[in-house]
Amino acid sequence: MSFRQLKRDNETRSRDGFTMIELMVVVAIIIMATGIMGPTIADFMKNRQLEGVRGQFGNIFNLARMQAVNQRRDISVVFFREGPRIFDELRKEFIDYDVWNPDNSPIGESDPTMWYALGFARGTSSYNPQHDEKAIGDGLTIPPFEKWASKEKRTDPKPKGRARRGSRTRRTSSGTTTRSRPKYRTTGLFKITFNRNGTLVFSDGCSDVPTSVYNGDGGSRPKTADVVILQLDATLSCFIDMRPTGQIRSKVVPLADFPRKRGDVSAVNKVQGGAKSSSRSGRRSSKK
Repeated sequence: MSFRQLKRDNETRSRDGFTMIELMVVVAIIIMATGIMGPTIADFMKNRQLEGVRGQFGNIFNLARMQAVNQRRDISVVFFREGPRIFDELRKEFIDYDVWNPDNSPIGESDPTMWYALGFARGTSSYNPQHDEKAIGDGLTIPPFEKWASKEKRTDPKPKGRARRGSRTRRTSSGTTTRSRPKYRTTGLFKITFNRNGTLVFSDGCSDVPTSVYNGDGGSRPKTADVVILQLDATLSCFIDMRPTGQIRSKVVPLADFPRKRGDVSAVNKVQGGAKSSSRSGRRSSKK
């Protein structure tokens, strides 16, 4: 092998790899790209989660209204920390066991990154550590469901000549036994009730947030809504408008500022007055 050929082979092998400087440049580019894309990916995941909760709330409201119209009796949507539940006012039982799944709810955790505020209840937050310590029935509240259910069962008096409230067995005409659903009283809980004609009313002492507030003045962002779903350290929120006629609308828009702690609703402006009252007395008068 000649000297010139050996030199050419060495130069070819030296050009096959990367130098240390080239490797450092590549690593720096990857780090910069990760830093730029990281927040974008996190925001994307937050938005997907918010859309999921928005769909969950919308499905619950629409299902409750459909049940009220089809069954021709009052059906309520009761608010718990984990989200809303559908309640049959006549049978005193929840009828949403096919869709109620609090284990997968991002708003029912002990340290949630998402929660909701009830604008029709002056911005009451679903996440409040005092709910766990507050006695059930001491004013309207949004408690965790399991804690409320166990408390409600313990305080419910035993009816005369009937079994104690709770899960009971029932014998059918064929001789088989089925387990009936537990009975509850929703006194002391925030809720909306759909009448048999599809209209809705709010809990006693609560008022409908006008649709004009939900739409915003002059095309600006809404100040509040009947229900607002918020996220920790994120401005993007979901606003839900519930009209007394029973129509439900929702939209996702950014707040002027983002919540900095769990359960914070200060970023949502509260309606101080002028809201149209829509309490149970209105429902009773509409039936006459």
